[in-house]
Amino acid sequence: MSNRIQDEDVYQKLAERLKLPGSPCLLKVLRKLATPADVRMLLELPAEPADLAGKLGLSQELVRQKLQEFLEKGMVIPTSKGLRLARDVTQLHDATLASADKWVDEELLDLWKEFHEVEWIRNMVSALGDQYVQYISVIPAWKALERSPGISPAEVKPEENIRELIKGADPIAVVPCSCRRSMRRCGWPLDVCLQLNKGARYAIDRGAGRQLTIDEAFAVADRAEEAGLVHTLPGRASGRLNEICNCCNDCCVIFDAGLRLNKIEQILEKSRFRATVDQGLCNGCQDCVERCFFDAIEMVKPEGSKKLKASVDTGKCYGCGLCVVACDTGAMALELPASG
Repeated sequence: MSNRIQDEDVYQKLAERLKLPGSPCLLKVLRKLATPADVRMLLELPAEPADLAGKLGLSQELVRQKLQEFLEKGMVIPTSKGLRLARDVTQLHDATLASADKWVDEELLDLWKEFHEVEWIRNMVSALGDQYVQYISVIPAWKALERSPGISPAEVKPEENIRELIKGADPIAVVPCSCRRSMRRCGWPLDVCLQLNKGARYAIDRGAGRQLTIDEAFAVADRAEEAGLVHTLPGRASGRLNEICNCCNDCCVIFDAGLRLNKIEQILEKSRFRATVDQGLCNGCQDCVERCFFDAIEMVKPEGSKKLKASVDTGKCYGCGLCVVACDTGAMALELPASG
């Protein structure tokens, strides 16, 4: 009985280190990912293998094997001081679910899905309150910028140009989308999460990501746009450029929670661009309406028209450009508002 209590205590300590104490769902995930002995080692990080071996009474070879396993599972992150535990539950979620197939089974997927459905939204409500956090930013679709004659290349900032972001990264890799891999609510592409610079090196070194050339990364981004996924850039405020996500509204832990709770503006930063429509070219197909995650487009009947035409509520538009990519008639385009 005492051993069970002691074992449970180490999982509680690990949850505290991940900044989410008292989470029953997280404890289930941690028990799946690590044994009590594993957790004791994780709680000692960062530390040199020799020091860990001496402290825990293990061989250095076994310690090195376990550290490599933790790395491949996405439980630890390389730093200048050695491997350390994931900094919080969000990093643990993203890294473990982007791991190689041998570390990700149906049970782990289900446990993370349970965490999202049972606890994540409640925790987000508590964390947000009325504050504007804006964890991630929208990057406009490259093809939408290309198809917008009113926008010159000089007007697009480097951080708004997904191709420039990709060209400036070394190395580049692609991993499965952690959210869609776990939630499994949609049929959108899975292998479209682009890892850049340190993020890519981490993915490659632990066997989770496939290294890409610049042209291959362009193709991944193009495929995401054509499928109807929004390019987003996490961590812009921190100055880090480690990944470009391609998000859906069914599975993404940010989009799903933000849209469901009507708090998306607090979580997601809009691009400077807004969609516009030439109703004379609009054929009323409604592809743009289906593409818009933000309910910014509706069909209206303009005066003198027999057909319904698209109309954009620029206040709701996030400037992702997916409506432009979907428009075969060229009626949709992006524009920079005067204040942009």
